[in-house]
Amino acid sequence: MKVELHLHTSRYSACAVAGPEEIIRHLITNGYEAVYITEHDACWGEWELADLAAGFPEIRIFPGIEVAMGENLSCHLLVLGTCDKIYHRLGDAREVIRLARSQGHATILAHPYRWTAAAEVLSLPELPDAVELQTSNHSPAAAKAAFQTAKRLGIAGVNTGDVHGKTFVNRFWIETDRPLTEADDIRDIIRSGGYSNCVGPQEEMI
Repeated sequence: MKVELHLHTSRYSACAVAGPEEIIRHLITNGYEAVYITEHDACWGEWELADLAAGFPEIRIFPGIEVAMGENLSCHLLVLGTCDKIYHRLGDAREVIRLARSQGHATILAHPYRWTAAAEVLSLPELPDAVELQTSNHSPAAAKAAFQTAKRLGIAGVNTGDVHGKTFVNRFWIETDRPLTEADDIRDIIRSGGYSNCVGPQEEMI
């Protein structure tokens, strides 16, 4: 199963350049079977997510959020599987990780070496479930640093598209042969290593 873990749409993320229907259709064309919509500091409501999913039975559409916090809001944490708007009001990585863990949601530190504030999260006693490795918003050098950090800390590393438009699709993603029927299934898949990191044509895998 081909999965996108990090995606924005123009409905709630000002930086995105494609609407949800356009980008979901493009994912399907490129063979994706599941996607987490992770808008910046915003969650889709359950009803509107269900409405979107009803139009695209070929792909599983799951909720999430990308929470900005830290100095200049430059530390970003993904919470996969939630429609709870409380996350963008927490403002503290420890609180986000603890709440997500109590609710069974996966947490991923987004592009950890894009800005310096993410380093604080990597020094917490309770770490996120994973860090992003190769992503559209990471340089190759940053991706390698993230890989080394994940190995040192003993946590997972995942590839994501950090999709903001159609040109971001098919760059980086994960694939799994494990069942992904419920949104929170992804946490066990990530933590158990039941996935492979994939890259598109002409991209170098770590």
